[in-house]
Amino acid sequence: MFRFVKNNLYALTHFASWSGRDSRQCFCDIYKGFILLALLGVFLCAWRNTLAILYIREYLIVSEMACWILTILFELVLVLAFACATIRRWQDLDIGIPKNESVLSLIQRPLFWQVLNSVEGSNNTNQYGPAPLENPVPLLSDSDLRESVKKQLFVDVDGFEELK
Repeated sequence: MFRFVKNNLYALTHFASWSGRDSRQCFCDIYKGFILLALLGVFLCAWRNTLAILYIREYLIVSEMACWILTILFELVLVLAFACATIRRWQDLDIGIPKNESVLSLIQRPLFWQVLNSVEGSNNTNQYGPAPLENPVPLLSDSDLRESVKKQLFVDVDGFEELK
């Protein structure tokens, strides 16, 4: 539980930073935590007329319209933080995009999200910085790991060897 809270606080404090690398465990914690926080924000706004929330709104001197605006801003920060965590995880795996593909087509693939959630990154420093401490010792070498990720992601793309 401590790791889960630590990783989500890390993501919220680095919500606009896409430099660096995130481990698989950190990304999974951020993914689960942000779904929970997004649902909590919507829940608090949807039931804003309950006694507890009315008391908090009155204590903070927040009107009903301000409650909605703050919730929308909070949800936008969560989306931005998740996008930056996805980029950091992408950098940990050092995923390249084939010449015929775009970033949008890559993130629309369900396999992309499965790879981000399941594949461990390398322990070596790459162009995006040092490896996260949570990355376990890989069973494959760095080049084999990159090839494995490419094959998992782009099996249906012709010429996936033309990466980077």
